[in-house]
Amino acid sequence: MSPIRQKITEKVRASRQAREQSKQLLEIAKTGVERAIETDETTATIWINQQLEALGVKLT
Repeated sequence: MSPIRQKITEKVRASRQAREQSKQLLEIAKTGVERAIETDETTATIWINQQLEALGVKLT
């Protein structure tokens, strides 16, 4: 495989991973809002943080 083709393949793979992660983060956000409405903000925040930790996402 040529170096250029390999770089393109890596970029496509990274793009797919980023897209999948963005979908997961959106679902976490939506569910977190639902939990905040149904229970309370503190419970929802704890759940969101647990989900982010499970994905290995750190907020800055």
